[in-house]
Amino acid sequence: MVTKIVMPRLSLTMKTGTVIQWFKKEGETVEKGESIVEVLSEKVTYEIEAPESGVLRKIIVEEGMEIPVDTMLALIAKPDEDLNAIEIEIKPSLTEPSKETIAVDTQPSKPSSAKKRIPASPAAKKIAKEHNVDLGCVAGTGPEGRILERDVEQHLEERVKTPRIREEIPLTGIRKATAERVATSFRTAPHSFVIMEVDMTEATKIRDEANISYTAILVYSTAKALREFPVANSTLVDGKIRIYEDINVGVAVSTEKGLIVPVIWNADEKSLPKISSELKELVEKAREGNLSKEQLTGGTFTLTNLGMYNVDMFLPIINPPEAAILAAGRIVAKPVAAGGETRIKPTMTLTLGYDHRIIDGAPAAQFLKKAKESIEQLNCSN
Repeated sequence: MVTKIVMPRLSLTMKTGTVIQWFKKEGETVEKGESIVEVLSEKVTYEIEAPESGVLRKIIVEEGMEIPVDTMLALIAKPDEDLNAIEIEIKPSLTEPSKETIAVDTQPSKPSSAKKRIPASPAAKKIAKEHNVDLGCVAGTGPEGRILERDVEQHLEERVKTPRIREEIPLTGIRKATAERVATSFRTAPHSFVIMEVDMTEATKIRDEANISYTAILVYSTAKALREFPVANSTLVDGKIRIYEDINVGVAVSTEKGLIVPVIWNADEKSLPKISSELKELVEKAREGNLSKEQLTGGTFTLTNLGMYNVDMFLPIINPPEAAILAAGRIVAKPVAAGGETRIKPTMTLTLGYDHRIIDGAPAAQFLKKAKESIEQLNCSN
Protein backbone atom coordinates (compact mmCIF):
# COMPACT_ATOMS: atom_id res chain seq x y z
CA MET A 1 0.00 0.00 0.00
CA VAL A 2 1.34 3.43 -0.98
CA THR A 3 1.29 6.03 1.81
CA LYS A 4 1.15 9.70 0.91
CA ILE A 5 2.91 12.33 3.07
CA VAL A 6 1.31 15.79 2.74
CA MET A 7 2.01 19.28 4.10
CA PRO A 8 -0.04 19.44 7.34
CA ARG A 9 -2.17 22.36 8.50
CA LEU A 10 -0.51 23.42 11.78
CA SER A 11 -2.90 26.28 12.59
CA LEU A 12 -6.29 27.61 11.52
CA THR A 13 -4.68 30.45 9.56
CA MET A 14 -1.98 28.37 7.90
CA LYS A 15 -2.11 28.44 4.09
CA THR A 16 1.42 27.42 3.13
CA GLY A 17 4.41 25.62 4.61
CA THR A 18 8.09 25.28 3.80
CA VAL A 19 10.14 22.09 3.71
CA ILE A 20 13.15 22.77 5.92
CA GLN A 21 15.01 19.44 5.98
CA TRP A 22 14.57 15.84 4.85
CA PHE A 23 15.91 13.39 7.42
CA LYS A 24 15.75 10.51 4.93
CA LYS A 25 16.82 10.09 1.33
CA GLU A 26 14.94 8.42 -1.50
CA GLY A 27 15.35 4.66 -1.27
CA GLU A 28 16.00 4.59 2.47
CA THR A 29 13.91 2.49 4.85
CA VAL A 30 11.65 4.30 7.33
CA GLU A 31 9.90 2.99 10.42
CA LYS A 32 6.43 3.96 11.57
CA GLY A 33 6.68 6.93 13.96
CA GLU A 34 10.15 7.92 12.73
CA SER A 35 10.68 11.61 11.86
CA ILE A 36 11.28 11.93 8.13
CA VAL A 37 10.95 15.66 7.33
CA GLU A 38 10.92 19.01 9.12
CA VAL A 39 8.49 21.68 7.88
CA LEU A 40 7.86 25.29 8.84
CA SER A 41 4.73 27.42 9.05
CA GLU A 42 4.86 30.98 10.36
CA LYS A 43 7.12 30.56 13.40
CA VAL A 44 6.33 26.90 14.00
CA THR A 45 8.73 24.12 13.03
CA TYR A 46 7.26 20.63 13.04
CA GLU A 47 8.67 17.17 12.35
CA ILE A 48 6.41 14.91 10.31
CA GLU A 49 6.55 11.27 11.33
CA ALA A 50 6.12 8.29 9.02
CA PRO A 51 2.54 6.98 9.43
CA GLU A 52 3.62 3.56 8.12
CA SER A 53 6.84 1.57 7.73
CA GLY A 54 8.33 1.10 4.29
CA VAL A 55 10.73 2.73 1.86
CA LEU A 56 10.82 6.44 1.07
CA ARG A 57 10.26 5.84 -2.65
CA LYS A 58 9.70 9.38 -3.87
CA ILE A 59 10.49 12.88 -2.53
CA ILE A 60 8.26 15.33 -4.42
CA VAL A 61 8.98 18.65 -2.70
CA GLU A 62 12.60 19.72 -2.28
CA GLU A 63 14.12 21.49 0.72
CA GLY A 64 13.47 25.23 0.69
CA MET A 65 10.22 25.04 -1.29
CA GLU A 66 7.14 26.82 0.08
CA ILE A 67 3.95 25.06 -0.95
CA PRO A 68 0.21 25.13 -0.03
CA VAL A 69 -1.15 22.90 2.74
CA ASP A 70 -2.25 19.39 1.73
CA THR A 71 0.34 19.34 -1.08
CA MET A 72 1.91 15.88 -1.45
CA LEU A 73 5.46 15.87 -0.08
CA ALA A 74 6.56 12.26 -0.55
CA LEU A 75 5.49 8.64 -1.04
CA ILE A 76 6.22 5.66 1.22
CA ALA A 77 5.73 2.20 -0.24
CA LYS A 78 7.19 -1.32 -0.45
CA PRO A 79 10.49 -1.62 -2.37
CA ASP A 80 8.88 -3.30 -5.38
CA GLU A 81 5.48 -1.61 -5.27
CA ASP A 82 4.29 -0.01 -8.52
CA LEU A 83 3.93 3.78 -8.24
CA ASN A 84 2.75 4.37 -11.81
CA ALA A 85 -0.88 4.36 -10.74
CA ILE A 86 -0.29 7.15 -8.21
CA GLU A 87 -1.26 10.55 -9.55
CA ILE A 88 1.26 13.05 -8.22
CA GLU A 89 -0.13 16.56 -8.14
CA ILE A 90 2.48 19.23 -7.50
CA LYS A 91 0.72 22.47 -6.64
CA PRO A 92 2.38 25.71 -7.76
CA SER A 93 5.35 26.47 -5.52
CA LEU A 94 5.43 29.90 -3.92
CA THR A 95 9.17 29.78 -3.36
CA GLU A 96 11.48 27.43 -5.19
CA PRO A 97 15.11 26.85 -4.27
CA SER A 98 17.29 29.28 -6.13
CA LYS A 99 18.84 27.72 -9.22
CA GLU A 100 21.15 30.67 -9.72
CA THR A 101 23.69 32.24 -7.43
CA ILE A 102 24.02 35.99 -7.72
CA ALA A 103 27.57 36.89 -6.74
CA VAL A 104 28.44 40.36 -5.49
CA ASP A 105 31.88 41.20 -6.91
CA THR A 106 33.84 43.08 -4.29
CA GLN A 107 37.12 43.03 -6.26
CA PRO A 108 38.22 45.16 -9.23
CA SER A 109 36.85 43.88 -12.49
CA LYS A 110 39.03 41.39 -14.33
CA PRO A 111 39.62 41.22 -18.05
CA SER A 112 36.90 39.30 -19.82
CA SER A 113 37.75 35.82 -21.02
CA ALA A 114 35.51 36.30 -24.06
CA LYS A 115 37.30 36.04 -27.37
CA LYS A 116 35.18 38.70 -29.07
CA ARG A 117 37.39 41.59 -30.18
CA ILE A 118 36.63 44.88 -28.42
CA PRO A 119 37.60 47.97 -30.46
CA ALA A 120 39.72 50.26 -28.26
CA SER A 121 42.56 52.70 -28.75
CA PRO A 122 46.08 51.73 -27.60
CA ALA A 123 45.93 54.36 -24.83
CA ALA A 124 42.59 52.97 -23.61
CA LYS A 125 43.98 49.42 -23.57
CA LYS A 126 47.03 50.57 -21.62
CA ILE A 127 44.97 52.28 -18.89
CA ALA A 128 42.59 49.33 -18.74
CA LYS A 129 45.46 46.92 -18.23
CA GLU A 130 47.06 49.09 -15.54
CA HIS A 131 43.79 49.29 -13.56
CA ASN A 132 42.56 45.76 -14.30
CA VAL A 133 39.45 47.03 -16.11
CA ASP A 134 37.32 44.76 -18.27
CA LEU A 135 36.89 46.72 -21.51
CA GLY A 136 33.65 44.84 -22.08
CA CYS A 137 32.17 46.88 -19.24
CA VAL A 138 33.22 50.23 -20.74
CA ALA A 139 30.95 52.22 -23.06
CA GLY A 140 32.88 53.56 -26.03
CA THR A 141 32.23 57.03 -27.43
CA GLY A 142 34.55 56.85 -30.42
CA PRO A 143 33.65 56.02 -34.01
CA GLU A 144 31.53 52.83 -34.24
CA GLY A 145 31.70 52.46 -30.44
CA ARG A 146 35.48 52.44 -30.23
CA ILE A 147 36.69 52.82 -26.63
CA LEU A 148 38.88 55.85 -26.12
CA GLU A 149 41.23 56.84 -23.32
CA ARG A 150 38.65 59.25 -21.87
CA ASP A 151 36.05 56.43 -21.76
CA VAL A 152 38.26 54.27 -19.53
CA GLU A 153 39.06 57.25 -17.29
CA GLN A 154 35.34 58.01 -16.97
CA HIS A 155 34.67 54.36 -16.07
CA LEU A 156 37.32 54.49 -13.35
CA GLU A 157 35.75 57.62 -11.85
CA GLU A 158 32.29 56.06 -11.81
CA ARG A 159 33.33 52.67 -10.48
CA VAL A 160 32.03 52.42 -6.91
CA LYS A 161 33.92 50.45 -4.33
CA THR A 162 31.74 48.03 -2.41
CA PRO A 163 32.37 47.03 1.20
CA ARG A 164 33.87 43.62 1.77
CA ILE A 165 31.41 40.94 2.84
CA ARG A 166 32.31 38.99 5.95
CA GLU A 167 29.65 36.32 5.53
CA GLU A 168 26.27 35.74 3.91
CA ILE A 169 23.42 34.32 5.99
CA PRO A 170 20.47 32.88 4.03
CA LEU A 171 17.11 34.24 5.15
CA THR A 172 15.45 30.87 5.68
CA GLY A 173 13.56 28.89 8.30
CA ILE A 174 12.44 30.73 11.41
CA ARG A 175 14.29 33.91 10.41
CA LYS A 176 12.46 34.04 7.09
CA ALA A 177 9.09 33.36 8.77
CA THR A 178 9.76 36.08 11.35
CA ALA A 179 10.72 38.56 8.63
CA GLU A 180 7.55 37.85 6.66
CA ARG A 181 5.29 38.03 9.73
CA VAL A 182 6.62 41.31 11.10
CA ALA A 183 6.56 42.87 7.63
CA THR A 184 2.94 41.79 7.18
CA SER A 185 2.04 43.05 10.65
CA PHE A 186 3.60 46.47 10.08
CA ARG A 187 1.96 46.84 6.65
CA THR A 188 -1.55 45.81 7.66
CA ALA A 189 -1.97 46.81 11.33
CA PRO A 190 -1.77 50.52 12.25
CA HIS A 191 0.48 50.35 15.31
CA SER A 192 -0.05 52.67 18.24
CA PHE A 193 1.61 52.66 21.66
CA VAL A 194 0.98 53.59 25.30
CA ILE A 195 3.79 53.64 27.86
CA MET A 196 3.74 53.47 31.65
CA GLU A 197 6.30 53.23 34.44
CA VAL A 198 5.72 50.51 37.04
CA ASP A 199 6.88 50.31 40.64
CA MET A 200 8.61 46.92 40.85
CA THR A 201 9.17 46.88 44.63
CA GLU A 202 6.84 43.95 45.36
CA ALA A 203 7.83 42.12 42.19
CA THR A 204 11.49 42.36 43.19
CA LYS A 205 10.72 40.88 46.63
CA ILE A 206 8.89 37.93 45.06
CA ARG A 207 11.70 37.39 42.57
CA ASP A 208 14.30 37.28 45.33
CA GLU A 209 12.27 35.25 47.84
CA ALA A 210 10.55 32.77 45.53
CA ASN A 211 13.08 32.63 42.66
CA ILE A 212 10.43 33.67 40.13
CA SER A 213 11.52 35.60 37.05
CA TYR A 214 10.23 39.04 36.14
CA THR A 215 8.92 37.58 32.87
CA ALA A 216 6.78 35.07 34.77
CA ILE A 217 5.44 37.92 36.92
CA LEU A 218 4.59 39.88 33.77
CA VAL A 219 2.78 36.89 32.24
CA TYR A 220 0.72 36.44 35.41
CA SER A 221 -0.21 40.13 35.68
CA THR A 222 -0.90 40.47 31.96
CA ALA A 223 -3.28 37.50 32.02
CA LYS A 224 -5.23 39.09 34.89
CA ALA A 225 -5.50 42.35 32.94
CA LEU A 226 -6.65 40.51 29.81
CA ARG A 227 -9.45 38.89 31.79
CA GLU A 228 -10.77 42.35 32.71
CA PHE A 229 -10.11 43.96 29.30
CA PRO A 230 -10.77 41.16 26.78
CA VAL A 231 -10.64 43.43 23.71
CA ALA A 232 -6.84 43.21 23.99
CA ASN A 233 -7.21 39.43 23.71
CA SER A 234 -8.65 39.43 20.20
CA THR A 235 -8.05 39.39 16.45
CA LEU A 236 -9.56 40.93 13.31
CA VAL A 237 -10.95 38.45 10.77
CA ASP A 238 -13.09 39.30 7.72
CA GLY A 239 -14.10 42.68 9.13
CA LYS A 240 -15.09 41.25 12.51
CA ILE A 241 -13.33 41.53 15.88
CA ARG A 242 -13.12 38.08 17.43
CA ILE A 243 -12.51 38.12 21.18
CA TYR A 244 -10.92 34.91 22.41
CA GLU A 245 -12.36 32.97 25.33
CA ASP A 246 -8.96 31.45 26.12
CA ILE A 247 -6.18 33.69 27.40
CA ASN A 248 -3.00 32.16 26.00
CA VAL A 249 0.10 34.31 26.53
CA GLY A 250 3.04 33.80 24.19
CA VAL A 251 6.53 34.76 25.35
CA ALA A 252 9.16 35.80 22.80
CA VAL A 253 12.33 33.70 23.20
CA SER A 254 15.59 34.32 21.35
CA THR A 255 17.26 31.15 20.02
CA GLU A 256 20.17 30.38 17.71
CA LYS A 257 17.71 29.76 14.87
CA GLY A 258 15.80 32.98 15.49
CA LEU A 259 12.89 34.34 17.51
CA ILE A 260 10.13 31.92 18.51
CA VAL A 261 7.09 32.38 20.76
CA PRO A 262 6.10 29.42 22.98
CA VAL A 263 2.65 29.75 24.52
CA ILE A 264 1.33 29.41 28.08
CA TRP A 265 -2.24 28.26 27.61
CA ASN A 266 -5.00 29.57 29.93
CA ALA A 267 -2.52 31.73 31.83
CA ASP A 268 -5.36 33.51 33.65
CA GLU A 269 -6.30 30.24 35.37
CA LYS A 270 -2.80 29.48 36.69
CA SER A 271 -0.97 30.57 39.83
CA LEU A 272 2.26 32.52 39.67
CA PRO A 273 4.41 29.52 40.75
CA LYS A 274 2.70 27.36 38.09
CA ILE A 275 3.38 29.95 35.38
CA SER A 276 7.00 30.27 36.56
CA SER A 277 7.55 26.52 36.36
CA GLU A 278 5.88 26.19 32.95
CA LEU A 279 7.79 29.17 31.55
CA LYS A 280 11.17 27.74 32.61
CA GLU A 281 10.32 24.48 30.84
CA LEU A 282 9.17 26.24 27.66
CA VAL A 283 12.26 28.46 27.46
CA GLU A 284 14.56 25.46 27.94
CA LYS A 285 12.76 23.45 25.26
CA ALA A 286 12.75 26.45 22.92
CA ARG A 287 16.52 26.79 23.08
CA GLU A 288 16.97 23.05 22.61
CA GLY A 289 14.53 23.00 19.70
CA ASN A 290 12.23 20.49 21.43
CA LEU A 291 8.92 22.39 21.56
CA SER A 292 5.80 20.54 20.44
CA LYS A 293 3.28 21.94 17.97
CA GLU A 294 0.82 22.55 20.82
CA GLN A 295 3.41 24.60 22.72
CA LEU A 296 3.98 26.86 19.72
CA THR A 297 0.42 27.52 18.59
CA GLY A 298 -2.76 29.07 19.95
CA GLY A 299 -1.32 32.32 21.31
CA THR A 300 -3.76 35.21 21.80
CA PHE A 301 -1.38 37.84 23.23
CA THR A 302 2.41 38.19 23.23
CA LEU A 303 4.90 39.41 25.82
CA THR A 304 8.47 40.43 24.95
CA ASN A 305 11.11 41.35 27.53
CA LEU A 306 14.50 42.91 26.68
CA GLY A 307 15.27 44.11 30.19
CA MET A 308 18.06 41.55 30.55
CA TYR A 309 19.88 43.35 27.72
CA ASN A 310 19.84 46.73 29.55
CA VAL A 311 17.10 48.07 27.27
CA ASP A 312 15.07 50.84 28.95
CA MET A 313 12.08 50.70 26.58
CA PHE A 314 11.27 49.77 22.99
CA LEU A 315 8.37 49.77 20.54
CA PRO A 316 7.42 46.17 19.67
CA ILE A 317 5.77 44.88 16.49
CA ILE A 318 2.48 43.03 17.00
CA ASN A 319 2.60 39.27 16.49
CA PRO A 320 -0.13 38.66 13.85
CA PRO A 321 -2.98 37.89 13.96
CA GLU A 322 -3.08 39.14 17.56
CA ALA A 323 -4.35 42.59 18.55
CA ALA A 324 -1.61 43.67 20.95
CA ILE A 325 1.83 43.01 22.40
CA LEU A 326 3.45 44.07 25.70
CA ALA A 327 7.14 45.05 25.84
CA ALA A 328 9.16 45.26 29.06
CA GLY A 329 12.42 47.12 29.71
CA ARG A 330 15.02 46.79 32.44
CA ILE A 331 14.64 47.44 36.17
CA VAL A 332 16.06 50.85 37.12
CA ALA A 333 16.33 52.42 40.58
CA LYS A 334 14.68 55.87 40.50
CA PRO A 335 13.47 58.45 43.03
CA VAL A 336 9.68 58.08 43.31
CA ALA A 337 7.47 60.62 45.09
CA ALA A 338 4.59 59.09 47.08
CA GLY A 339 2.74 60.11 50.22
CA GLY A 340 4.71 63.31 50.56
CA GLU A 341 8.01 61.43 50.54
CA THR A 342 10.60 60.65 47.89
CA ARG A 343 12.12 57.19 47.92
CA ILE A 344 14.45 55.26 45.62
CA LYS A 345 12.43 52.42 44.10
CA PRO A 346 13.00 49.83 41.38
CA THR A 347 10.95 50.76 38.31
CA MET A 348 10.26 49.22 34.93
CA THR A 349 8.89 50.77 31.73
CA LEU A 350 6.09 48.86 29.99
CA THR A 351 5.04 49.61 26.42
CA LEU A 352 1.80 48.31 24.96
CA GLY A 353 1.73 48.10 21.18
CA TYR A 354 -1.79 47.68 19.82
CA ASP A 355 -3.67 47.46 16.54
CA HIS A 356 -5.64 50.71 16.35
CA ARG A 357 -8.22 49.07 14.08
CA ILE A 358 -9.27 46.93 17.06
CA ILE A 359 -8.33 48.89 20.19
CA ASP A 360 -8.69 52.60 20.87
CA GLY A 361 -6.32 54.65 23.00
CA ALA A 362 -8.50 54.78 26.15
CA PRO A 363 -9.10 50.99 26.43
CA ALA A 364 -5.41 50.41 25.72
CA ALA A 365 -4.45 52.76 28.55
CA GLN A 366 -6.98 51.12 30.89
CA PHE A 367 -5.58 47.67 30.11
CA LEU A 368 -2.00 48.78 30.75
CA LYS A 369 -3.04 50.52 33.97
CA LYS A 370 -4.64 47.28 35.17
CA ALA A 371 -1.47 45.30 34.35
CA LYS A 372 0.60 47.92 36.21
CA GLU A 373 -1.66 47.72 39.29
CA SER A 374 -1.53 43.93 39.24
CA ILE A 375 2.28 43.99 39.31
CA GLU A 376 2.46 46.62 42.04
CA GLN A 377 -0.06 44.77 44.26
CA LEU A 378 1.59 41.35 44.06
CA ASN A 379 2.22 39.36 47.21
CA CYS A 380 3.68 35.95 47.99
CA SER A 381 0.21 34.36 48.20
CA ASN A 382 -0.22 34.73 44.42
